[in-house]
Amino acid sequence: MKAIPLLRLLVAAAVVSCGALHAQDSASIRLLAFSRVGDALEVMVAGADGKLLNDKPLALPTEQLSPAVTVGTRSLVFQTPGATPAPLGKVDLPATGKDFILIFLPDAKAATPSYKVDPVPVPEGGFGSGDHAFVNYSGSNVGFVIGGEKLQVPQGKSATYHPKETGGNRTMAGYHQGKDGKWSTTPFYSSRLIIQEGVRNLVLIVRDPKTGLPDFRGISDFVEKPAATP
Repeated sequence: MKAIPLLRLLVAAAVVSCGALHAQDSASIRLLAFSRVGDALEVMVAGADGKLLNDKPLALPTEQLSPAVTVGTRSLVFQTPGATPAPLGKVDLPATGKDFILIFLPDAKAATPSYKVDPVPVPEGGFGSGDHAFVNYSGSNVGFVIGGEKLQVPQGKSATYHPKETGGNRTMAGYHQGKDGKWSTTPFYSSRLIIQEGVRNLVLIVRDPKTGLPDFRGISDFVEKPAATP
């Protein structure tokens, strides 16, 4: 899977050093597994040369983003912890950008349980309190009507909803575009979007294998409130 274009996100988390760093190659990463492959809850990170970049395993959560760590290379290999590590996936970070969310997606074509790792570049600014960032893995274009506003998210890309007012609820309905180019008239999702001050949400849109329709799950992340202007 190709890297998803830049999300306007802001990762506000403490950064932990992870091995010897080179300024031109160093990057901050946070991990998220869409669903679990095997029983590994943590991973070790190595460079392209096979040398480990971290002394302790890194968390690979499914319900929230992991704490941020800094790595000193753009080519990363992930493996299970322990004396006999098994490969879990690899990724080459884009040449530009300093902050990334690494989304671990189960690789159905792999001979052994492993992940496809998709790096979502995270530039500064643009993903703050109350925002919802949508990342589309569903295989088709999708669109949402949120509180009367329209937001389209092409397949393999992302878009961010910035509420005009902080707090409260918004009506939300999601639609998908068929292979014939026509948009569905019945929403695959219809509910309310909750806007909370101090909370932002990463929304992963996928294809439900049972219904064949797009579905999604949200990952909440807490952010600091902006300082008051004197």
